[in-house]
Amino acid sequence: MDVQQLRCFLAVAQELHFGRAAERLHLTPSPVSRAVRDLERELGVALFVRRYHQVELTPDGQALVDPVRDVLTRVDGLKALVNAAPSGKAVVRVAGTHLSPPVVMDRLLAVTEQGFPGHEIEVTTAPSAELLPGLERGELDLALVHLPLDRPGLDSLVVARYTFCVVVRADDPLASRPDLSLCDLTHRTMTIGPVTVQPTAMNQFHRRLREAGITSLHRMPDHDSVMLAAHIRRSHGVTLTLHPRHGGSSHIFADPAFALIPLRDDVEFLLGVAWLRSRAQHDEVVSGLVRAARREWAGHPLTL
Repeated sequence: MDVQQLRCFLAVAQELHFGRAAERLHLTPSPVSRAVRDLERELGVALFVRRYHQVELTPDGQALVDPVRDVLTRVDGLKALVNAAPSGKAVVRVAGTHLSPPVVMDRLLAVTEQGFPGHEIEVTTAPSAELLPGLERGELDLALVHLPLDRPGLDSLVVARYTFCVVVRADDPLASRPDLSLCDLTHRTMTIGPVTVQPTAMNQFHRRLREAGITSLHRMPDHDSVMLAAHIRRSHGVTLTLHPRHGGSSHIFADPAFALIPLRDDVEFLLGVAWLRSRAQHDEVVSGLVRAARREWAGHPLTL
């Protein structure tokens, strides 16, 4: 049993998908699958039930998730004991949700590099829900996550506000409209993502849709843009996205098979940087990152 096997197991347990787990680990699916099978063979139990396009944890696998997470947290915590590069400069650890537009994460990294020239910068990419505990444990210095937060020990700063487009098939009756409001969509089924990536932000977003009268919601099992686009094409459904010019997952809707119509309503959905309040008071790296972020975005967040 080795650390890489445990990392592969935990990634698959969290994603419930070997391909996405491999992407998170910067590997191909084959070595991830092999590592998990080796671990199962070593433990003598099946950790996952594998079906076509579906992976589920077995009871043995579920029982292993928390202990493995604890082991990896302790292993990764060893970095804090040597959290200085050979030059004596502190390692700067920033992170960002994989669902944020690339332009925002790129800007955060540029601000970090400008504020800490010559320092080693570690970058982590994961869903907001995974990054927030890392901030609380002191494993990360600053993270780009979706807001709002419901964690008392964390502070945050809004860096971007989302402006949405309605996505339909190009042959949909709504496709010719110059713009739309949520009220125009109350007779349609809205396809939305799961709450797991950042429950507080996603629940607020879903509540706003329901308040506008959209009661028929189809929840995707995960935030997979390819699966979402395929579902819209197949079901003649409706969803919301950023404009494809922002790149990232929204780029898939640049396909001429889809029509994108500006949404008139302001559906508040925020992106921000977050940090552990107690560390910002005495840690030079965290306080420096917060100052740099405030100079860049305080009072003038981006509109995406």
